[in-house]
Formats: sequence, C-alpha cells, structure tokens
Amino acid sequence: MTVRFTLRQLEYFVAVGEAGSIAQAAERVNVSSPSISAAIVQLENEFGLSLFVRRHAQGLALTQSGRQLMEQARNVLGQTEALNRQAIDLSGTV
Repeated sequence: MTVRFTLRQLEYFVAVGEAGSIAQAAERVNVSSPSISAAIVQLENEFGLSLFVRRHAQGLALTQSGRQLMEQARNVLGQTEALNRQAIDLSGTV
C-alpha cells in the first residue's frame, strides 16, 4: 500500500471542511489560499473523489464522500498528535 497524501493535506482538508471556506481555512492554519486549494485538488485527485461542492458565492460544502472522509481524517490527525505526544514523553524519560 502506497500512501500518496500528506498529513498536511489532511490538515488543510479538515480546516476547509470546518470553515466552509478556503480563505477562512487559510487564515486558520496560517498559509496562503492557493496552498490550501492545491492540497484539496491533490487529495481529490488521489482519492478519485470530489470532496467539496464549490459554491462561488457561498464557499464550499462537503460532499457525502467528503463528510465520510472528514471523520477518518480527524481520526488520523488525532492519532498522529497522540503519537507525537507519546514520543515527546518517552524522549523525556530516556
């Protein structure tokens, strides 16, 4: 199994899904809007799915597939944070 997406892309995906806007997500994670847009397009291409419905005047809304993947993305990011915390704890005890 080859994973062809990054944790950063998942972070941006979750930020857009929660904010409903690329501009607001970019502010939230402190990166440019084009970086967020590129990450979302790359994820959609990798998964072969549309994650968002783009509504020009109203921002973005998660598709049904996007909602399902959002839950998993949050889980992956949460597990990653737990792994990082455990590694920090362990490095302090060695």
